[in-house]
Amino acid sequence: MEIVIASGSGHGKTPLSAFDAALKNAGVHNYNLLYISSIIPKGSVLKIKKLEPKTNEYGHRLYVVKAEMRSRETGKYIGAALGWYQLKDGRGVFVEHEEIAETEESVRANLTKEIYESLTDLCRVRSYPLNKKSMKIKMSIVKIENSATSVLVLAVYKSEGWDKNRE
Repeated sequence: MEIVIASGSGHGKTPLSAFDAALKNAGVHNYNLLYISSIIPKGSVLKIKKLEPKTNEYGHRLYVVKAEMRSRETGKYIGAALGWYQLKDGRGVFVEHEEIAETEESVRANLTKEIYESLTDLCRVRSYPLNKKSMKIKMSIVKIENSATSVLVLAVYKSEGWDKNRE
């Protein structure tokens, strides 16, 4: 199974419209997102890339693990990050974290720390052999400039239509 890691950021008059703009930036704005938890199935291959919207999938369900942050606090930085760890057979775990701070460096440092600590704990619970060099992170960080802002990082599993008989 291919799981795509996509990220985006957006601005709007409201936090909700900023979130929609971030979804568009990530290529997933015309899907109904279904949030799932953190388990990566055996045999999975992860690829970081921007998704191109598929017009024939408008309104489909899209299964995702999501890290997302919205704010209107002008001058601050917001960030969202997904971290993951996989075993050689492809199975593994995702963790998702969000952060707001005064500087980009603070957001990056706090997200990195939280991701590594969470992955360490999740791997320990599952008795996974831990190699910190195999931990991966994808972040989206932006400065808020006079409008509502949103950042997100998604692990996109798959899309499904609503009625298999009409597709």
